[in-house]
Amino acid sequence: MSRVDKLYMEMANKIKTIGISELDVPNSEVRPVWDDGESAYAIYLPQQFISYNPSETPLISLRRIAWKTAIKEILWIYQDKCNDVNLLKEKYNVNYWDEWANSEGNLGTAYGYQICKEFKSPETGEMTNQIDRLINGLKNDPLNRRHFMTMLNMNELADMTLIPCAFMTMWTVAGNRLNMTLIQRSGDFLAAAAPGGINAFQYYALLLMVAKVTGYEPGEFVHFVQNLHIYNRHMPIVDEIIGKYDENKPVPKLVLNNDVKNFYEITIDDFELLDYNPDLTKYTIPIAV
Repeated sequence: MSRVDKLYMEMANKIKTIGISELDVPNSEVRPVWDDGESAYAIYLPQQFISYNPSETPLISLRRIAWKTAIKEILWIYQDKCNDVNLLKEKYNVNYWDEWANSEGNLGTAYGYQICKEFKSPETGEMTNQIDRLINGLKNDPLNRRHFMTMLNMNELADMTLIPCAFMTMWTVAGNRLNMTLIQRSGDFLAAAAPGGINAFQYYALLLMVAKVTGYEPGEFVHFVQNLHIYNRHMPIVDEIIGKYDENKPVPKLVLNNDVKNFYEITIDDFELLDYNPDLTKYTIPIAV
């Protein structure tokens, strides 16, 4: 069994054993609801750090993760620098943002909108955007301690159809390695935020992309989640998943085409996932909105 599978099971059991029930919190009203209008309560742990070793692909085999879909969302946000849900569907055939699209078919001032916005670089004084500033900085000023990207802007929160959950990355060059930290305000354990889940995997893909075009090896990846939770309706599914462990499973590894040089020319076909043999049980996972 991979270390990532073990992390998934350990974290699930930790939430179940010592997690805080939202029903036990005074004035406990929650924002998300299920499709039938019922409040989506959860058990949660605050301030969880999950650390992955260099070259360790954060992907579980306990259940099948739609890994290409996860990477396509990253391409949509950071390559296309886009929040247009219609483009996500037409270009990448990904439709799980439909619930949050506004009447114009986008996410308001959230996600790719913030990556696309131009601003005056504090280093060069020239106009740039977040991903270009990051790549240029890592190439030309690697020891700068201001390598980060954020999708939160306090002045524009009210115009976001969903305030981004995974909203910030911070990057540090350590020798020939590029280390990254992902900051997430809220994490749905089953749907996306667990160890080896969609969020960790897709941001590891982003780490591979940025490392490749800036000339570094991918280093340590730390995932911080302020509120990591399992929803009440998800608990039976999580219990079933953690019973699927198989210590004889191979350890999956995501690799990126070594010939890529330009961040904007990387496509989903440049990624290859080796030794991925997940449990193929299909689960219907309700999403709280």
